[in-house]
Amino acid sequence: MSGRLEGRVAFITGAARGQGRAHAVRMAKEGADIISVDLAGKLPPCVPYDPATPEDLDETVKLVEETGRRILASVVDTRDSEAMNAAVEAGVSELGRLDIIVANAGPRRLRPGTTSVPTISGMSWTATSPGRGTRSWPARRRSSTAAAAGRSS
Repeated sequence: MSGRLEGRVAFITGAARGQGRAHAVRMAKEGADIISVDLAGKLPPCVPYDPATPEDLDETVKLVEETGRRILASVVDTRDSEAMNAAVEAGVSELGRLDIIVANAGPRRLRPGTTSVPTISGMSWTATSPGRGTRSWPARRRSSTAAAAGRSS
């Protein structure tokens, strides 16, 4: 890999499997250390598929560590702001910084009577996506976390 993320730290939600795991492994191969969280447990009854497990999160840890990078993984529900704060703060404390946020967590709920996830056209995606400059919760926390650690962002 190119090493273009060398020395960076990425925070990834939903990292136990699927896209979250893929992001964690790819960013680690590019040189980033990883702070990862996943519910890794029971999903709401409206979600028609099996949840990730703590063993899935352990597998993500193993795959990231095989790249030679560090990872701090926690079982956290992203709806729990105190647990999210604790996971981010522990990661910044251990890994020294936070540069990248991948807000990947969230189940896909199917419409009643459907059995597969519909595709979304580029135009629909653009029309329903937040505009440029929109920030998620962790991005808003970045400045205060960096300031608390005595660093500028």
